[in-house]
Parts: sequence; structure tokens; C-alpha cells
Amino acid sequence: MDFFLGIDGGGSHTRVVLMDGDEVELGRMEGSTSGLDKSSVDVSLEVIETLCGKMLGGIEFSKISLCAGLAGAGDKVIKKSLESAIQELGIAKRVSVRTDAEVTFMDAFGLDEPGILLIAGTGSTALGRGLKGSKRVGGWGSIIGDEGSGYRIGLESLRSVIKIQDGRMSSTPLVTEVLDAVGVDAPRDLVAWVSSAEKSEVAALASLVCRLANKGEKVSSFIVEKAIDDLMAHVQTLVQHLKPWTSPPQIVLHGGLIDSSGPLHHGLMSAMKEVDCVIFEGEVDGARGACKMAACIQDAEQNSSSLGVFP
Repeated sequence: MDFFLGIDGGGSHTRVVLMDGDEVELGRMEGSTSGLDKSSVDVSLEVIETLCGKMLGGIEFSKISLCAGLAGAGDKVIKKSLESAIQELGIAKRVSVRTDAEVTFMDAFGLDEPGILLIAGTGSTALGRGLKGSKRVGGWGSIIGDEGSGYRIGLESLRSVIKIQDGRMSSTPLVTEVLDAVGVDAPRDLVAWVSSAEKSEVAALASLVCRLANKGEKVSSFIVEKAIDDLMAHVQTLVQHLKPWTSPPQIVLHGGLIDSSGPLHHGLMSAMKEVDCVIFEGEVDGARGACKMAACIQDAEQNSSSLGVFP
């Protein structure tokens, strides 16, 4: 019997799922981040090796196909390097590396169904597939991208505190809340803090900002409104670029900021009323999608065909 190992490595955690050839889940584990936005390749490999080693037990190497969907693994050179490095761990006979967004899209829409996936957690990106092919919007990382993400919201809160300190903005409760949250005494201390902070630590400030926005704090409200506008721009770009649609596209809202329990969910749902779409109501799982991807890659290799990737 063949086995498929799926890895979903995002900016805050890593999930690993093992399935058999009938897509029956045999095991699941979770550990620290293996995404490449902040973690080094060595750290990612260590997390993957540890979790997979615990998961696999005595299953024969030759029976396993592995797909790892990792945040920050969009570069072709990085993908090839990671595939070789994971192969050397001796976990699986067949190894493929994709982005975390690709494997989540796979779980939602499979190989050929049309739809749009919007992800907003620590980072942000959107993928779409329509009659005219597929397209990615966003996903450019924390330095030049990640609009609407937890990281961007957290970073904007830090910038606002500095502006308030300078007198460029009026003082608000945001200052005290941010300083208390990161454990520093004064705005000037934020420079040292953010230079050594993990991306997930900056993103954690998003929940604070959303809470203050819900109470009507003006600076936080502006940051949240801008985040929702940025995420809507991702969706609207895909809807326009991939048309015509035979029916209103299904849109998956995924990630800690925008899923059904996320702090931006209700605001984003209100904004979505402006788009002719249907919100996907099922549950999506990147690790499960990675298992499905591993199975499809195996079939493609056996049939001398190939699977496409998002541009």
C-alpha cells in the first residue's frame, strides 16, 4: 500500500498529515513553524524531520510520497534545494515542495475546479483558477508584500506609535496597549524589539489592533479598514483577471485573521457583498491538501505527465 505524507508549514506552525491511498487520514501532528519567511532552511528541515519521524514509525521508505507546502517556498531554486535536502533525510521515496497556499488551494478545489483562495494570517496571498488559467496575487513576503496580513497590521501599529511619539499623530490608547504587549517601557525601545522579533510576534499585535478598532479607536480603525481594502484588492484582481466565470466564483477565506473565527472575518464579509461571489463554507486543510498533491504527483509521474504551478 502507498502512503502520502502532507506538510503544511506556515508562519506560526507546521501540520503534518499521513494518508493512505484511499485518502483515509492515519495520523496528524503539529509543531513549530517551518515556513521560510523567517525560519532558516536548516530549522525548517529539523522541524520536518522531527514531526515526520514521529508520524511514520516503521512505515517503509519506498511506500511514502511526500509533499511539503511551505510559506516562502515560491522561488524555484529554493524549491529544488529543499526537495533535495528533504530527500536526503530518508523520509520518503518521492518528495515535492510547493507553497503553503498551493496545497491549501488543492484541498479546496482539487486539480481543475475554478475558485479563489484568499489567505490572511501571519502573511497574505491569493490564488485563483478560472477558464483562462490560474493566477497568484500577493505573496511577496513581509518586506515588500503581505498587505492585509497580521504582520502588516502589527507593523502599522508600531509605526503609528512612533508617529504619535514624534507628534505627527494625536495620542491614543494604542500606544500603551502596544508597549505593554511587547514588554517595553517607551516607543524608542520598539526599534530594538522589532529588529529581533519573529514575524509571528509582530503579527500577534493584529488581535490587539482589531480589538481597539472594535471599540472605536481611530488609528486602529484606520489600520483595520486599510487591511480589509488590501485583501479585497487581491480578490477583485483575480475576479477580473480570470473572467468570464460560468457562475459566481467560490471564495475560500483562510487563515487566522479571516476564517470564521478571525477578527477581520465580519468586516471582510461585509466588503465581499460588493463582489459577485459565493463564500466557500467547507473546511480547508493545507496538510490534507499536501497529501492529495503528493498522490497526484505520483500519478502524474507514473503516467509521464506533469502538474502545473501557480505563476
